[in-house]
Amino acid sequence: MKLLEALNGNKNVKPVWLMRQAGRHLPEYRKLREKSRSLMDMFLDDEVISRVTLHPVDRYGVDAAILFSDILMIPYSLGSDLSFQEGGIGPVVKFVKLDRNLKQDLNLLKPVFNGITKIKKETENKIPLIGFIGGVWTTIYFSIFNKDERNNINQDLIVSKEHEIQNLIEVFTGASINYALEQINLGVNAFQIFESAAGVLTDEQIETWCLKPTQQILSAINNKVPVISFPRGASLNSYIKFSNLKKLSAISLDEKFSLDNIGRLNQNITFQGNLDPKILLKDKETALSKTEDILLAFRDYPHIFNLGHGVLPTTPVENVEAMINKIRNFK
Repeated sequence: MKLLEALNGNKNVKPVWLMRQAGRHLPEYRKLREKSRSLMDMFLDDEVISRVTLHPVDRYGVDAAILFSDILMIPYSLGSDLSFQEGGIGPVVKFVKLDRNLKQDLNLLKPVFNGITKIKKETENKIPLIGFIGGVWTTIYFSIFNKDERNNINQDLIVSKEHEIQNLIEVFTGASINYALEQINLGVNAFQIFESAAGVLTDEQIETWCLKPTQQILSAINNKVPVISFPRGASLNSYIKFSNLKKLSAISLDEKFSLDNIGRLNQNITFQGNLDPKILLKDKETALSKTEDILLAFRDYPHIFNLGHGVLPTTPVENVEAMINKIRNFK
């Protein structure tokens, strides 16, 4: 399995998978979505989870499947109402009471666990399955701030919630560990921690609300499977610190991370990334040129080709296919 070889430091393989590879840009996904009442219904249907997870494997032959789910399953397991609204509103997380006394019920996530079992049976363990969680800060961020606040997020707003955030760190960390370990026990082969909202924090806040909880999660996983960290939007200083977390196998770089700075990161881990998803909306020639730039930059490193964030909904399938062919034929 090329993904696992790269995560173990092999520089001579070039696996590729894409964040949000299973989803809105695929016609087969859109057909399924039309038959479902809501996105949340899809996330809680083990048959749908299995089918959607494997769509990009069947279509593109990517080197890993990533579980079709959402980073906000943590607050859902802690008792929140969770919905995904149309019209650009996005996820809505509502707690009756949001405090440190929240109790997790992993039974709420049984459909996810059943989905993992179905995927493993379907693939006969011939392709690695990536499990994931949202980072502790990111799941708290979506739980505390509504859509309007997230659209206008600033330090004054974050600081005004500082006490509330701090009170939630421990319970969200514990819930994240429980959910991660259950996925691993069911057989996921690798794991990613999506700290997607890291970019709104200062380095000092990242230290307390991202790095410390992530290290606790890594220590709990304890190298049972390789773990990738994705601190989207973090500063170079914070990226360096993330790359040096103990028991971390790889770091995923966002599209804004300058490849001139690869040498400043921990050189004993694998790198993942970091094509700008918007490039795949352009003509094929531009997409292939940028793809080659990234392949050349990481030629001498263990590297997993990926995007700097998720595949955009209007991405042409043909451009993804051309990009993957480019990676396969790179010498």
